[in-house]
Amino acid sequence: MDSLFSSLRNRGETESSTLATVAVAAAEATPAFIPHGHPSQADILTQIREALVEVLPPQVGSLPEPGLTITNVATKPTGLSNFVGEERLNQFAIVLRGGRVEAAVSFHLWAITPNDIDPQLDQLHANLLEAKDDLRAAGFLRITAAGSSLATYIPSLNAWRATSEYIFLYEFLYTDTDGAQSLIAQIPIHTDPEELNSPQRETAVVSDEMVRWDDDSAPALVLRGNQLVSQLSALTFVPGATPSGEVLLLRTYTDAIDPAAEFPNLDEFITAVTDPDTPARNAQVILPLNNFLAAFTTTGDPIELGDWNEDNVPDNYEPRLLKFAAPIPLPQTSDRLQLVYQPDSNDPQFDQVAVIYLRAGQL
Repeated sequence: MDSLFSSLRNRGETESSTLATVAVAAAEATPAFIPHGHPSQADILTQIREALVEVLPPQVGSLPEPGLTITNVATKPTGLSNFVGEERLNQFAIVLRGGRVEAAVSFHLWAITPNDIDPQLDQLHANLLEAKDDLRAAGFLRITAAGSSLATYIPSLNAWRATSEYIFLYEFLYTDTDGAQSLIAQIPIHTDPEELNSPQRETAVVSDEMVRWDDDSAPALVLRGNQLVSQLSALTFVPGATPSGEVLLLRTYTDAIDPAAEFPNLDEFITAVTDPDTPARNAQVILPLNNFLAAFTTTGDPIELGDWNEDNVPDNYEPRLLKFAAPIPLPQTSDRLQLVYQPDSNDPQFDQVAVIYLRAGQL
């Protein structure tokens, strides 16, 4: 069998000497969309069919359209427990898993005369070779020619039909929360020093550039210089009404004396603090939580995490992204960018059942 292309180099599967041609996907090829959760077998076969239909030669006159049939489907594992690696959902880490499908596909081609069948077969083969980068990006690791049938006359249609068969190995990917109940937004650290007159216990909290807001607590997200902040990512679970309250976005610095300049909306605030000549170092904007969330764009399928509202149904968190028109510079260690829920409250928390994870970072 002749291999049209194979992309199994360093993929952990040994190939025979007949599968020597390796095609690396071109940079401009668009990778397949990665869904959250294991796709159904029907969805996998639909993805395969949609990709392969694109390589069929065009219909000839009033003859039937060229078609394909997928047979001899067998599933294969990918890695240990189908673990492939780690994917980024905006700025949140998420488990990447996968699976493989090996199957045969028969392409059915039509022609008016038997002599017209061979050019159709040649065109199919050429289309597969030309589409190798896009097919690889879509998940096809290998496509091997398995043979073609002789042209068969179909009296009822006064036409000739031939079938060309290929064996392929297809890999699909999906994201998974790996059974996690939540994300780690902060880590409490307890110490019990065995010293005379020492406190019984000292507690500190370690956090990074992520916070969790819910109906128990909503700590502030504080970012310090030296860095550029280009975007905010969010995972939101709001099963009912959106919590009320306001969100303060404050760009300031240590020892700022004057009150922060207030801006009426997020766009004007971003424009002021990112001005290339004289960026505002002490500025703020206050938005209702609902308006703040409306500034984000939904960026993918919901992911499942825990059961915060205790309804015995996994909670679906919607991934969202807010890209600033320009990065907010925090060039000095004294610079700060703060995101605060209910800035006038000593104990901020949602007044409705909801959870929002927020993370800041660069593009």
